[in-house]
Amino acid sequence: MAGSPSSPFTASAPGDIREAGRLQALRRYAVLDTPPEAAFDRVVRLAAQLLRAPIAMVSLTDEDRQWFKACIGTDLREADRSVSFCPHTVALGEVLVVPDASRDPRFAENPLVTGPHHLRFYAGAPLLTPDGYALGTLCVMDTLPRPPLTPEECGILCDLAAGVVSELELRRALNERRRSEQLREAVLTSALDAVITMNVRGLIEEWNPAAERLFGYTRDEVLGRDLSDLIIPERLRTGHRQGLARYLRTGEGPVLGQRLEVPARRRSGEEFPCELAITPFRLEGDRLFTAYLRDLTAQKAAQEALITSHNLLQAVVDGVPESIFVKDTAGRYVMINAAGAARIGRPVQEILGQDDAALFPAMTAQTSLRRDTHVLTTGETLSYEVTDLLPDGSHRTFLSAKSVYRDSQGQIQGLIGAVLDITDRKAAEATIREQNAALEALVRQRTQEVEEAQLEVLARLARAGELRDDNTGEHVQRVATTAAGLARRLGLAEDEVTLIERAAPLHDVGKIGVPDAVLLKPGRLTAEEFRVVQAHTELGASLLAKGASRLVRAAQEIALTHHERWDGQGYPRGLAGEAIPLSGRIVAVADVLDALTSERPYKRAWTLAEALQEIRAQAGAQFDPRVVAALEDLLQDAAAS
Repeated sequence: MAGSPSSPFTASAPGDIREAGRLQALRRYAVLDTPPEAAFDRVVRLAAQLLRAPIAMVSLTDEDRQWFKACIGTDLREADRSVSFCPHTVALGEVLVVPDASRDPRFAENPLVTGPHHLRFYAGAPLLTPDGYALGTLCVMDTLPRPPLTPEECGILCDLAAGVVSELELRRALNERRRSEQLREAVLTSALDAVITMNVRGLIEEWNPAAERLFGYTRDEVLGRDLSDLIIPERLRTGHRQGLARYLRTGEGPVLGQRLEVPARRRSGEEFPCELAITPFRLEGDRLFTAYLRDLTAQKAAQEALITSHNLLQAVVDGVPESIFVKDTAGRYVMINAAGAARIGRPVQEILGQDDAALFPAMTAQTSLRRDTHVLTTGETLSYEVTDLLPDGSHRTFLSAKSVYRDSQGQIQGLIGAVLDITDRKAAEATIREQNAALEALVRQRTQEVEEAQLEVLARLARAGELRDDNTGEHVQRVATTAAGLARRLGLAEDEVTLIERAAPLHDVGKIGVPDAVLLKPGRLTAEEFRVVQAHTELGASLLAKGASRLVRAAQEIALTHHERWDGQGYPRGLAGEAIPLSGRIVAVADVLDALTSERPYKRAWTLAEALQEIRAQAGAQFDPRVVAALEDLLQDAAAS
């Protein structure tokens, strides 16, 4: 009777929120419209017998209907929620008894009372979940009026209702376990790397399809067999067994948790290089080891080809008579060829890391610095003739060329120079011009190679974070976009905004060092596991340490400080207030906003309003109030656009 004053469906706004939570709780059990199950059928039979009622049912209250998971004594399988008795019990949250519905003003005109079902007596106990939501009821009914239930009978009904909830909890747990096992199987099946699990006796307990392809044995062939007999070269088997025995005896395993390059053996007897990582774990009290193996054959071939190419290039550069060098933006030499070292009069290793002031007379160094500054400031290529005083006191005339080299985003990272001694060849201008053109082409080629190498480094770091978690790739991009918006709102210059947007995706790069067993754990982390996760900030910073570019330094700063708190209770250094770099404070808010509004296996996605309310509540504690205010402005503008 939805329109009556006593109806449980005329809820206020807080009641609507509570009802939304209740419906969400019901959905989590995934029980609606499922076939009958013996466990629930037994409960309704027992309820009917103990309470001497002809009708009993497990009734679940959906959004607009009452659906019966189990019932006895009626052919009803569902009913419109507006005419059902059970929503009243759900709204009440405790046992509801109606001795004679025809005399109860709430139900006297109900079609279930006045119609062919002729219901009179109703008693229902709510199905209360551990978090306090009433999913529905366990109820008994009769077509004849009956006295109210005794306290003992109410207790029986409540106990049986609790049993229904326990069965629902068990059912959900079994479904979740089944899904977890299916997910594990899917991960093992789809993994590109070989995944092998062995026990403390060295016997194989898991062997995924990638292992089948890599080693040539099927899973059925290897389960229960000694791992070392199958994939470890014979000369290394004794060492493998001794290492396993030592670990079991002392707990010391130097290869555990490391990525190593080791030889492995295929079924055919062929040996090949592979990358190996071994992780120990416990399952139901048993100690097990999982090995992750990747074939390095193609990678090693590529590395050898790269080394050959590098050696060839170095030989070419060292073979030319001109001096060729590369400087960073601080004027320090980061590369110089043999001719350049000979011109300066020092070994290459003594030159690298030094600037001109440490290598040349003061006047020569000052002139060189002015030219370098001009090139780095304007981005122009500068060609000039110069007569320099060398360290040995002699004067030589050189034709020099300097140009900038840039990273993949166009930022100047330093300059490349080529110097030709033309003291004895002033008359050969045409030849000099040809050689200079060749040198400029080489400069451009080297610039492109350096830019591509730096781009590859950044791309590999970003991909390393993505591959650990299905959701991370989209997460880091959203964090970057939000962080850029916040930076712009805070009035930062556009180049600073761009820098934060490009550095933010690397905020969690340190998680590549967190074991999968901890990073992907679906449940609550232990204190020790949480400390392992916390270490990802310092690991990420160490991965990005000593970066020459402004972008890498910004990424290092964000990776290290985005878990610091405004009140000083964060990690890893416990910085507080303005001591936390602004980039870290910005990414902290962007990271939490996306985490709250993203769905995870262990939580629902919060609405934007809920997330903003939580972040606002943490202003001045976890977050910089100024950044929180910028977020509110940003979201308000987004909503208005």
